Amino acid sequence: MEVRGYKAFNKDMTNRYGLPFEVGSTYRVLGNVSFGNDGNGFHMCVNLCDVFRYFNSEDSVVAEVIGRGKCVKYDDDYNGYYDMYSCEEITIEKVLSREEILAHMLTTHDLNNKKFLMTYTLTEDEKKEYLKLYCRNVTMLEWLLYYQFGYKEIFGMELEERERELRKVLNYGQNSNKGS
Repeated sequence: MEVRGYKAFNKDMTNRYGLPFEVGSTYRVLGNVSFGNDGNGFHMCVNLCDVFRYFNSEDSVVAEVIGRGKCVKYDDDYNGYYDMYSCEEITIEKVLSREEILAHMLTTHDLNNKKFLMTYTLTEDEKKEYLKLYCRNVTMLEWLLYYQFGYKEIFGMELEERERELRKVLNYGQNSNKGS
């Protein structure tokens, strides 16, 4: 079996157990492959947004990887995370830049962007990109407000008050582009 996806590492390209990895190298485990904290194998996610469930975006790097051999699939239906694998073998293809991560996420569907906004820390310029993308999508704007702008009370507001807050944030995105 072959699965293409993403794996997060600490900034020094080690995994959470301190084992070092290098771009262009292939690694293999021995024994039965299983998923989980006590599992055996190289964990990876098919969806880029899902890696940030496990690694903080500010303290990690993300690589495109290929999993091969025996691969055990895990779907966490309760939390909405799908197509996660533990693989017998993994090849580290390429480390993604922050710009590549954002470009990829700006072209994916809303569900993946909801998960991304919950777990990734956007810069001010990246927030503006999301405001442009979702300026007509109230649900996604609310997620932006809650997870990226810190409006923790947005979901408890009455509709009129919520609309006022959404307009303020949209004005922020438009006014901050003037003179740039």
